[in-house]
Amino acid sequence: MDLVPGLKQLEGQLGITADRINGVKSKLEDLLFRAQKISAAEKNGMKNNDTMYGYDLQNFRRDLRTFGMDLSGLPGLLAGMERTAEYDLNAARFATGVMRASSRVANSMKVLHDMSLLAHQHIRVNDHKILAWYIAQEIEEMGQKCMGLPATANKIVILCTTPPAGTPATPPTPPTPPTAG
Repeated sequence: MDLVPGLKQLEGQLGITADRINGVKSKLEDLLFRAQKISAAEKNGMKNNDTMYGYDLQNFRRDLRTFGMDLSGLPGLLAGMERTAEYDLNAARFATGVMRASSRVANSMKVLHDMSLLAHQHIRVNDHKILAWYIAQEIEEMGQKCMGLPATANKIVILCTTPPAGTPATPPTPPTPPTAG
């Protein structure tokens, strides 16, 4: 695959992945809010009316596993693009776009992991707490896979912008003709 079209495709895929992470984050945010409500109701001695919480937590974990399988392919795609990257100033702009998108994915995964730990802390029912712990562990594992994405993308930028050894970085300026005089 050519470098520029590959970088464009990779940037788009990373952008879609970051948007999907935000979708997962919003689902987890809803579960966190519901866990806080359940916890506050239990603390105040009130009845809990959210009987679907455990079911929703299980569905979230199932969806998270599916998303994790999609996410696990990103490091390989970036590594493959790194192997094919070469000096091409036209590709530098797209390589920096890939770097920004990969940083966005890595940072979003960190935020998602922090939120999953917070949700785990607010859950009081033992079965739900165990399930939330597994969710936090799976998100942490996905975050670790995404942690190296910005470094790999940075290598791609360096490869696209650094001329090979022996090639002048800028064209040599022609010598000025001697003036008569």
